[in-house]
Amino acid sequence: MIDATMRVVAENGLPAFSMKKVTNLAGVSEALIYKHFETKEKLLYLCFETVHRQIAALFDKMEIPPLQAPQEIYEAVRAMWMTYFSFLVQNSYRTIYYFEYRDSRYIRQIMEADQQVKDTYFQGFVKVFMAFNAQFHIYDKTSPDHLWTYILDVTGIFAKRVIRGELPDTEESRENIWELISGGLFGLLQ
Repeated sequence: MIDATMRVVAENGLPAFSMKKVTNLAGVSEALIYKHFETKEKLLYLCFETVHRQIAALFDKMEIPPLQAPQEIYEAVRAMWMTYFSFLVQNSYRTIYYFEYRDSRYIRQIMEADQQVKDTYFQGFVKVFMAFNAQFHIYDKTSPDHLWTYILDVTGIFAKRVIRGELPDTEESRENIWELISGGLFGLLQ
């Protein structure tokens, strides 16, 4: 049902979502879906949280040695970004769902009520950017929230373009996208 929900939203958009479409795709009764999830809001959030945890796990599994030199930090950020971008492209309908939900009124309500989402996940991501900040003092120039939004959301925009076939899914394309994103990121250091 979770998979079917993400597929329905990815294909039709969040405004067109209905539990009936999910039950039709999943081949289950509407009573069953309500028994397990109670409301469509709970189902939608669980789908978001599922993908959010998968993304966070990517970063938390990364082995990050002590980073000292600027080039080591750059390479760690690049490796982290490539892993994130690859995950987004490989999980096409989940990615479309994830960003559709993040950009909806649902996530705004949940984020206001639940700071824990930020504090609980993405600890590996935080480790790399703490090393990055220790070396370059980037948080003196921009807030962590702006930095996270820039990297995570701009990457999502490019990933959606690749998923939809508007940009090629090649190594050269990924390098071009990384150069654009890192140019903005490392441009803050000047």
